[in-house]
Amino acid sequence: MVKMKRTTVCLTLLLLLAVMLFGCSSGSGGEPSPSQADAPAEIALSVDASGGQYWYLSGQEINPAGLVITATLSDGTTRQVSPEECTFQKPPFFPFGEKEVQVSLGGVSTSFPIWTCPNVSETEDYIIYEIRENENGSRVSLLPVLVGEDKPFLLVLPGGGYAACQPQGNEGYAYAARAKELGYNAFVLQYSTNVSHPAPLEDVNLALDIIEDMKDVLHVSMENYAVIGSSAGGHLAGCWCTKEIGYEHYGKPRPAAAILTYPVTKVSDRADETGMIIIPEDADEATLDQLDFYRHIGPDYPPTYSWIFREDSLLPNVEILEEALNEQGVEHMIRYFSGGMHGLGQAIGTEAEGWLDEALHFWIDHIS
Repeated sequence: MVKMKRTTVCLTLLLLLAVMLFGCSSGSGGEPSPSQADAPAEIALSVDASGGQYWYLSGQEINPAGLVITATLSDGTTRQVSPEECTFQKPPFFPFGEKEVQVSLGGVSTSFPIWTCPNVSETEDYIIYEIRENENGSRVSLLPVLVGEDKPFLLVLPGGGYAACQPQGNEGYAYAARAKELGYNAFVLQYSTNVSHPAPLEDVNLALDIIEDMKDVLHVSMENYAVIGSSAGGHLAGCWCTKEIGYEHYGKPRPAAAILTYPVTKVSDRADETGMIIIPEDADEATLDQLDFYRHIGPDYPPTYSWIFREDSLLPNVEILEEALNEQGVEHMIRYFSGGMHGLGQAIGTEAEGWLDEALHFWIDHIS
């Protein structure tokens, strides 16, 4: 009898203990406590991406390192938000260019800019030398990618239809990084945009003046430099290589080589197109003739490498370039590829992949 009473007491105590434990647990998971109910909610989100990842390459995930994310709360205060609290929606990779990354936290979201670009070296930081900002908001800058050693340099002129010029893009830094890997210096010029001739050529001249002034500090040689340009940048590079409006007109040495990537070579038939920004409003026949730079290729035009996809609408531009080079006996290498489109830069993953190395070696072979 005593044994049964002791067992009953033990069971009763266990039952009371279970009620206390489960009661507390169920209370904490039920109605929110006053402190929880009064907690301010996020009503807005902002992102400072100035210290974050600028590139989004094919196959990459968004790297939140360097982002400063701030949430504005319903009580008017703010708090720093850890990237781990947020979700990130990647932008589409193609077509290349500036995109927006969506950042969400609870029911609020914002975005920050990022650039999609193929096959760009990110092995080291680079510094952009800001030269000036034009009245129309476009900028002129130099991005040096250097080995020093008093080696020659490649002047890179990105494309963009003279409406845009991105030194960090797939037609800019990507080329310069590869030149450095091969042991040569490079400068990417962000030239004036949404302006007409001769402003971009004046920027090329200014860039060379600056490089000349800094050559001893940067340990670069002014001899045997080459110019490389894509699309509109190819037009600018091609014009610079003529005597009439290019290097000789500005009193600069002739480039050792011209690398013209799917270039515009003829603009006179685009004089009525609003997209041909480079043509002055009051352009006369002489100016249009000069801007058709293939017409001014002479026997002493720099050795030229050029390539294009057959599907590119600018194909006739390269064909007339080749004819002019042949007529004047200028050493050249022209490549026609299939299976691509305009603006692919290094054209990674296409038949044209590897053209950049071939072009750079074409220049290197012409360094005296």
